[in-house]
Amino acid sequence: MLVVKERLGVLDGLRGIAILQVLLFHLWVRRGIAAPFAWLRFIPKTGSFGVELFFFLSGFVIVYPFVRAQAAGEPMPTWRHFAYRRFIKIVPSYALSIAVAYAVGFAATERSTSTVLQELVTHALFIHTWWTSTASSINGVLWTLAIEVQFYALFPLVWWLFKRWPWPTGLGLIAAAFGLRLWGRLHFAPEFLNVISGNLPNFIDYFAYGMLCAWCVVRFARHKMRPPHAYATIVAAIGIVTLLVALSQLADARTFVPRLYVKELLGPAYALIAFGAIFAPSWSSILSNPLLRFFAIISYNLYLYNWMIMNLYGPRSNVAFVIGAVSLSIVVATAITYLVERPLLRLPGPRGARG
Repeated sequence: MLVVKERLGVLDGLRGIAILQVLLFHLWVRRGIAAPFAWLRFIPKTGSFGVELFFFLSGFVIVYPFVRAQAAGEPMPTWRHFAYRRFIKIVPSYALSIAVAYAVGFAATERSTSTVLQELVTHALFIHTWWTSTASSINGVLWTLAIEVQFYALFPLVWWLFKRWPWPTGLGLIAAAFGLRLWGRLHFAPEFLNVISGNLPNFIDYFAYGMLCAWCVVRFARHKMRPPHAYATIVAAIGIVTLLVALSQLADARTFVPRLYVKELLGPAYALIAFGAIFAPSWSSILSNPLLRFFAIISYNLYLYNWMIMNLYGPRSNVAFVIGAVSLSIVVATAITYLVERPLLRLPGPRGARG
């Protein structure tokens, strides 16, 4: 029997942190709201990197049940189950948010040179990031959903390779993403960078870090090689320090050239934090607290609606804006999560789609 649980509370905590990062970033972009202390002002400025944390977590949780089953010698989750769970989790809330964006007129404000038909077709196929005219249309935050679904479509092939050669596959994906970014940076090819910057090749290393982290967690637990609590705590602490240093450098506009390479520290930092926190009870209790778990539960819908609400919310003082826009975003996300998303997730699904 595996030592680690089927569901890891640490990942819920990290998901809660990721959505809070995104919220802070949107508040900073929309109203220039910053942290009260100068030494903390890099946090809202770099909140967009909560998206990379989401990608890391997706890589972890997608491969985790497969790695668990492989290590335990149990039947693998079926691909029908995989596809159904991804569909029922992503598509209904996604489609509803698009309908709401058009209904309230927000989609019109996000339109550039695209037509409504182009927007709807490309978003329905999750390929809107392939063209600059549709990449940020309807609702600017939806670009990440295209990347997620594109990775889901690629995952059967990735898993076929990963289950045989986990480290070569994971490190190969990381090297490919890094090499692609490096080539674009060295050759200063803005057209090339525009194509890859908002698409899967630019982020696939974060999925790979999540997959390798999940593999390490299962292997350590399976072979009863759990690191001592002190060592696990140190590993998580090193990850946190690395992350904070990287974010502080990324927020400094004066170090633009070095920051291009500092970003490469984010993936390893997320992996160190997750791995250490899973095996360190002290960090587990901190990250899996009820508040972060609540934000993790509503994170998807909070992500879908917060930018729309912040842009439609009327002009107020900064304090009133933060309280009103954030509160409304949480209320809307909570309602849709518990009235739409979670009831759909509890449906039995088609035959063979439960695993």
